[in-house]
Amino acid sequence: MLTRRTFAIGAATVLVLAATLTTGGPAGADPGANCPPGQDNCDVFDNENGNTGGGGSGNGSGNGSGGGGGPRECKKDDGTVVPCFDDLRGWFNSADDCYYKVYGPQQPPETPPGQTAYLKSCGNGGSVNASIVYLDDPPPGFDPPDPEELARDLLGRVLRTPPDIRTAPADAPGLVGVPVWLYDASGWDPVEANDGPIGGVTVWIEASPTRIVWTMGDGERRTCRSAGVAFRADVHDPRRPPGGACSYEYGQPSSGVDGGKYRITAIKHYTVRWGSNIGGEGDPIEAESPISQTTIQIDELQVVTR
Repeated sequence: MLTRRTFAIGAATVLVLAATLTTGGPAGADPGANCPPGQDNCDVFDNENGNTGGGGSGNGSGNGSGGGGGPRECKKDDGTVVPCFDDLRGWFNSADDCYYKVYGPQQPPETPPGQTAYLKSCGNGGSVNASIVYLDDPPPGFDPPDPEELARDLLGRVLRTPPDIRTAPADAPGLVGVPVWLYDASGWDPVEANDGPIGGVTVWIEASPTRIVWTMGDGERRTCRSAGVAFRADVHDPRRPPGGACSYEYGQPSSGVDGGKYRITAIKHYTVRWGSNIGGEGDPIEAESPISQTTIQIDELQVVTR
């Protein structure tokens, strides 16, 4: 249903309004491209289809900017073929020969409850007429890609760095009953990135670490809520890790383990805020890094008596 609350705006204003439609979240660096050395699986999400990032960036825009089903053809009433999607004007509606674009995540204050504001533009060249209209449902032909799929795809390209494992001791065996310090040298800062527009949709992500799950090689796990503390011999007592440190005490030597060492693995978990220019912020996504691993030798603590 189209409300009567529309108003005309000049063609020159269309450019200004359209420019306000693309809003991003935190800026980010260009994402990585390859799995890290020794990492065969870059899938960091448990998606329904089992693919990193949710699989796909659109529903077919008619101009090659989407996926699924191939391009489609859009025509005006007079038979003129036009792009189904225009970067500035949005998606074509053959019912009225006009283009529609979501006004943006910050809807006009007069937007009626339950409706969405769209920038509607009709005509060509210097005779373009534009107005803001309020609709209960998207107009026919309005077919942008799913923002969450784009966000997951972006995550799959960004979260490819495994934890940078450091242990203390590192170059010498540890001892039964003496804490092994665990530290992620890659840090604890959020990972931020954005992408688009793709089919008129721009997405942003902010992945904040929440915990690291360490598998210690003896059948036990240790969950830490921080990167841990890097051990410094001139500052720390190795037997007394300070607050914020992550450590683990082995109860048995590693001599009976294949190779004589315990294998330690680590996975960093994230809670991901994300949003888009057409739907605002979405529900958080849980994600995780690739696996990182190292080994450590643990010896029996010898007691010397006289």
